[in-house]
Amino acid sequence: MVVAETLTGLGAFKALYDSAKALKDMNDAAVRNGAVIELQEKILAARDAQTSLLEQVAQLEKEVARLKDWEADKKRYQLADIGKGVVALALKPTMSDGEPMHYLCADCAAQGKKSHLQPHIRGPYYDQYKCNGCGFDIGIDKGNPPSSAWEGPNDDGGDFMSR
Repeated sequence: MVVAETLTGLGAFKALYDSAKALKDMNDAAVRNGAVIELQEKILAARDAQTSLLEQVAQLEKEVARLKDWEADKKRYQLADIGKGVVALALKPTMSDGEPMHYLCADCAAQGKKSHLQPHIRGPYYDQYKCNGCGFDIGIDKGNPPSSAWEGPNDDGGDFMSR
C-alpha cells in the first residue's frame, strides 16, 4: 500500500515538473494564469499526499518498534499447561526481575499483544482466569475434593449443621 502511494506521489511531482516546464513556453497571459493556478493545485495535492505518506511511515515505525519490544519481552516467557490441556505463556522464574508469577494469554501473544490472564476464582479444586485483551475465559477443574469431605445429610433427615 505504501509503495503504491509513493509511486503515485512521485508521479504527481513529475506532472508538476512537466507543467512548470510548459509555463515557460506560454505567451498568452490568461492561459498562463490558468496553468499557474492548476500548477498550484497540483502542488497542494502533492504536499497533502506527502503528508499522508509521512504519517503512515511514522505509524509503521511505531508498530515495528512495538513488535521489536514484544519480541524481546516474549523471551521472558515459556508455553505452559495451566491445567487440563489449557496453555498460556508463563513467566520464567529466572526472568522474573522481582515480578510475581503470572500468565499471558497465548492467543493474544500470538498476535503480538501482551495481555495477562487475570485470576477471578482461585481455590484448591477450581481456578478461573479471564483475558481482558480478547475476552478468553477459562475454568480449570483441578480435581474433586477428598471423599472425607462433607457427605450430605445425616440419617435423621437433618443437615450437617444439626450435628
